[in-house]
Amino acid sequence: MKRTAIIAGILGLGLLAASWTNSESQAPSSDAKIALPSAKLVFNENGEAALPRGYRTWVHTYTAWEPITESLLDEKTTQTPEFHNVYVEPNAYRNYMLTGKWPEGTLIVKEFSFTSTDKANCDGPPAYLCNAWFGKVIFQHGYTGIALMLKDTKRYPAEAGGWAYFSYGHQQPPYKASSAPHDRARCAQCHIDRAGPALDYVLSTNQPGFSRQGDDAANNLAAAFPD
Repeated sequence: MKRTAIIAGILGLGLLAASWTNSESQAPSSDAKIALPSAKLVFNENGEAALPRGYRTWVHTYTAWEPITESLLDEKTTQTPEFHNVYVEPNAYRNYMLTGKWPEGTLIVKEFSFTSTDKANCDGPPAYLCNAWFGKVIFQHGYTGIALMLKDTKRYPAEAGGWAYFSYGHQQPPYKASSAPHDRARCAQCHIDRAGPALDYVLSTNQPGFSRQGDDAANNLAAAFPD
């Protein structure tokens, strides 16, 4: 009986140690070997980048609402308030969550959507709150444009952080097939002024999907990836 108890105790300690080891192996570590971004932009002979496919399967980091204003896509006043939905290439996101640094080849997509302005069902500007069975809501009503950031210090060594900025029209899909990089005044200057080198020029403050504070990195990784 005593021998059985001793064996059971040893087995229990072994299981506890295995459980602890497994838990430790799943914790974020900056020493882990992480794959570089797998999605690549394809450029034509004019230096224009094709819109990547499958970006809505990437990690969705946040959604933001913006009132009627001048659009960064074409510098024209928007017809309705718009939402911004931000997606990050998965391996780039994993790198950032584990190390706090955006790797070479990072792709960040911001897709815009217009909101419902149905006069029969929605209040007027600025928010256009619409009636639903559970109360008031702002509906994303359709996609209306897309912008993209690429970090490539070899292709764009003179740009802040090696980031280049592209956009593919301000209209419902299909979007433009390709885009030349914008000049600094069009997009980069805003990222330089509002994010700067401390954030590697990515507007990530107050965006929960980009947070690495406390347990946020581990929680974001667990939500983004199955293992």
